[in-house]
Amino acid sequence: MKKILKAAVSFLAVGLALTGCGNQEAGSNSDSASGTENKAEENKSGEQTVYTAVLLPNDGGELGKENEAIIEEMNVALEPLNAKVDYQVADDYSVVSEAILSGTGQISIGSGATYVKARMENEKVIPILTYAPDGNLEKAGYTSYIGTNKSHAKDFEGLSDKEKLQKLKGQSFSFVSATSTSGRVVPTTTLWETFGPEGSGEVKEKAKIFEATDKDGGIFSQVQFAGSHPASVELIANDRVYAGAYCCDYAQKAGKENDIEIVYQQQVPGDPIWINSENMQQEHIDAIIKHFTELTPENAKSDVLFAPEGQKGGEGSGYYLNNNDRYIAVKADYYDILEKMFKDEM
Repeated sequence: MKKILKAAVSFLAVGLALTGCGNQEAGSNSDSASGTENKAEENKSGEQTVYTAVLLPNDGGELGKENEAIIEEMNVALEPLNAKVDYQVADDYSVVSEAILSGTGQISIGSGATYVKARMENEKVIPILTYAPDGNLEKAGYTSYIGTNKSHAKDFEGLSDKEKLQKLKGQSFSFVSATSTSGRVVPTTTLWETFGPEGSGEVKEKAKIFEATDKDGGIFSQVQFAGSHPASVELIANDRVYAGAYCCDYAQKAGKENDIEIVYQQQVPGDPIWINSENMQQEHIDAIIKHFTELTPENAKSDVLFAPEGQKGGEGSGYYLNNNDRYIAVKADYYDILEKMFKDEM
């Protein structure tokens, strides 16, 4: 797996170099200490600064028009400053993280866990924006679930949350991806609190929860990584695993909500737009923040960023946001809870 990941990162780095980030137009990101100075000189000479957003694709393997809308709005913000954002699609959260850390990419969207993992390696990686209903940060975020097939619902009747989680011991379980926030980091922390040293003490290392079976010191008879939230939903709904993790309304979108019994749920901080600030000019960062915090359905250039009033946005809807969602500037401390979740794994 490590060899595959390294190959994927190398492939992405080569692709980014060929498509702009490695040339003079994009700035000298291989030398992050002098990157800002180089970009400033480029602007003086009239050459355009080009940043690269590294993003995960939709289920069809493409960027998706919702993320294209965000790139479009970034370019509205940067156009007066003779700068723009291009993008590359990566096939794994870890490739996104490595691209931002290496400087082959400067911007990403979503996956709080991927952002946190990158930040814990380089504090110059920072969040700049998230969104919430009516721009209220206290309402930001989404729900992470652990669910089981409805056929097992009776196993959990009358049990407390802790007892429900203990009931998962010895069963098969599906996570989403190794660096998925709600699909791996959050459920791992929940299970660690139940089975780790401050719980029953049955697991001695946090990684054992998602890297080992019960034969090797873990708690599950089998561990699977579904690769996506919809895929994890399918595994649970079709009873191919006893239980599993997923987030948001993926079960409803797949028409599987009646096939899944919720075992446990937890609120997760809203996904960020995040950057490697070593490789971006501050005036460009400020311009993006200003533009997004002033966005409304009325002034957005993209017609797929906000859902029409009365319709629901989100993945699969054709719109990125709900009609009343607004962007909010955030700082790193908003994601402290995720950093605490990750700290025992680094």
